[in-house]
Amino acid sequence: MKLTIKISTFLFFIFISPKFLGAQNSWDVKTLEKANTAKNINYLTSEEKKVIQYCNLVRLNPKLFLETFAKSYLDSTKENNSYTKSLIKTLKSAKSSDALSPSENLYLLAKGHAIDFGKKGKTGHGNFDKRFMKMIQECNCTVGENCDYGNNKALDIVMSLLIDNDVPDLGHRINILDPQYRNIGVSIQAHKKYEWNCVMDFSGVSLK
Repeated sequence: MKLTIKISTFLFFIFISPKFLGAQNSWDVKTLEKANTAKNINYLTSEEKKVIQYCNLVRLNPKLFLETFAKSYLDSTKENNSYTKSLIKTLKSAKSSDALSPSENLYLLAKGHAIDFGKKGKTGHGNFDKRFMKMIQECNCTVGENCDYGNNKALDIVMSLLIDNDVPDLGHRINILDPQYRNIGVSIQAHKKYEWNCVMDFSGVSLK
């Protein structure tokens, strides 16, 4: 049992930046491991795995995520506006939801969009219906998408989308926390204008 705990903790240390290890110390090993659904997925980069892990941590325990990783991030960036205040309020009252499982189908959709718009220097969810049409027809599922620009580090990406600056409907934050979603695909690619872009695609059904 002691050996298992040491191994699990070590794996998490690989995923989480040393800058935020103090925040990690408040989490129990069982929850950290539960959030680490992408650890054995070979097609994902280590940073893409971390994006999924952070998304899962905020879903599993929104209040603790606020008190740990979100607080450390906001303290370090000094970001303080109506959107950060809104996020604090949201995470204080949000209920726990299930961890997201990685889907290769969603990953391929996310990767294709990230590469395409990255090369073109575009932003947004262009051709969303067309890109998701086959999946929707096959599984009759609810789908969603988040796009972030200018970040290539997992916590920066997840916090940017949770804060959702200048997005009045807070759609990116809602997607990450939405309990109806069960699966996720994440791809971080180069971007012609913003250097980096990350696309997260979500589905409400179990996919391979």
